[in-house]
Amino acid sequence: MTLQTEYIIERKKVKHARINVNEEKRVKLIIPEDFSQDDISRLLSQKEGWIKKQQSFFSQEQINPVKLEEGQILLFGEAYQSDFDIDNSVLLEKWYKSQAKDYITARLRELASQHKFKYNKVFVRDTKTKWGNCSKDNHLSFNWRLIKAPKYVIDYLILHELTHTLILKHTQSFWLKLSLLCPDYKQASDWLVKYGKTLF
Repeated sequence: MTLQTEYIIERKKVKHARINVNEEKRVKLIIPEDFSQDDISRLLSQKEGWIKKQQSFFSQEQINPVKLEEGQILLFGEAYQSDFDIDNSVLLEKWYKSQAKDYITARLRELASQHKFKYNKVFVRDTKTKWGNCSKDNHLSFNWRLIKAPKYVIDYLILHELTHTLILKHTQSFWLKLSLLCPDYKQASDWLVKYGKTLF
């Protein structure tokens, strides 16, 4: 298989090979330590269609999910008319962070109680690379920019991190558990992949 972009190989103590395609269309292979060059070539050939599909997806220009008119802000995936000067970016960000903290912490309590999850501390942070995180001590953190996303997307992120309090890694059991808690998780995840950058 001839790739249009370079690929990176990372050998690990894993049983099965995995392939990731990032937003820059780079292909990363995570393979068992004893994988030969023939094994790599065979894997790339088998996954050629999937890789090209992912690269094509990331080639598409991201379009804002909602067209904002003058004086409007994005909240819960919808446009709202703002009552204050939105040209003041510092003030607007402060307001967004306050809204995010209030909403996410309250919704987290609701979903945790509903599904009988336990967690320790919760943080709403200004992060550049992650939407959410769960530490080994079950401390949860969320990106404040999630407040701009639809509520079903926020619920997905909250349930995703709550599931990590039981299953820390993204195993098959993790995704099965999450799919039972959040049947539309794939749709929510795809929304973040498609529109996530527009929230920054």
